[in-house]
Amino acid sequence: LTEGRSNAKAEDGFWAALILAYLNEKNRPYSAQDVFSNLQKQHGLGKTAVVKAMELLALEGKIKEKIYGKQKIYFADQAQFKDVNDADLKSMDHQISELSGEVQSLTQSCRQLDAGEIFC
Repeated sequence: LTEGRSNAKAEDGFWAALILAYLNEKNRPYSAQDVFSNLQKQHGLGKTAVVKAMELLALEGKIKEKIYGKQKIYFADQAQFKDVNDADLKSMDHQISELSGEVQSLTQSCRQLDAGEIFC
């Protein structure tokens, strides 16, 4: 009986770590249903496990929880992320613009290759 409990706790810890990593990576608010829908196919999570893990993470202070009526929304604790100043934001915007132009150019080249317009 205690072995089953320790396995269940280990599994709960695994799901909680997975959900925490997901919320930190995406860094946007999600309901438990959203997280379940997004992770269920890839990891086979059950909805009860998702709700339980998210409530545990919120209780431990690893994520934040807001309640809107009957719905709970969970999101990464913003205190863990460094502040970004205006100069850094402008630099990132410039980098995004450059990379977007590069993607557009590569996409056009691929289309030309697919159409047989460019011969190697």
